[in-house]
Amino acid sequence: MLVIDQKNPNAVNIAIDFLQKGKVICFATDTVYGVAVDATNPDAVERLYQLKNREKNKPIAIFLKDLESAKKIFSFNNLSTSIVEKYMPGGITVILETNKFAQKILAKNLNNNDNNFIGFRIIDSYFVNKLFKKYSGILAVSSANKAFEDACSSATMVKKNLKNLDLLIAGKKTSKISSTIVKIEADKLTLIRQGKLIITT
Repeated sequence: MLVIDQKNPNAVNIAIDFLQKGKVICFATDTVYGVAVDATNPDAVERLYQLKNREKNKPIAIFLKDLESAKKIFSFNNLSTSIVEKYMPGGITVILETNKFAQKILAKNLNNNDNNFIGFRIIDSYFVNKLFKKYSGILAVSSANKAFEDACSSATMVKKNLKNLDLLIAGKKTSKISSTIVKIEADKLTLIRQGKLIITT
């Protein structure tokens, strides 16, 4: 595992190089530490599942730069647009139906349940914000932990619990609480997991 500080001037370039080679990187988010790969590379997504010992029927969410990027991937309506505009960037994952473009480019094993709904986040994080200024791809991201274990909130925890990680971008300590997850289908919003963020509609 290569470990570099998130303020290292070469951190973004190194992270992009690892992502393009199908490797797994880790960084601090605005909730917990996350492990990430190129969301269009099915082999990299498989590595992410293996690293976490994650069950294959549990989908993996994606990180996007902004709402404009999300609209290229998902089918939005008034409800989903209002939720995203109100709460993103922030500690929320919104599950929406992907569009035909996304279904062509995203790795099929992001969601082995074989439906077209995937969660996404737009986050406010020092390193991810810097990364998206140079990285034009889509990140598949899950919390930095083995299945059924607590999410990592520090670089020290990541090094201890995810020894097979390729690259750790060490940043500040994060919250121990993962994002709130909601699913929006038509005009119905369903709370999937209560996290740090409280949703009101």
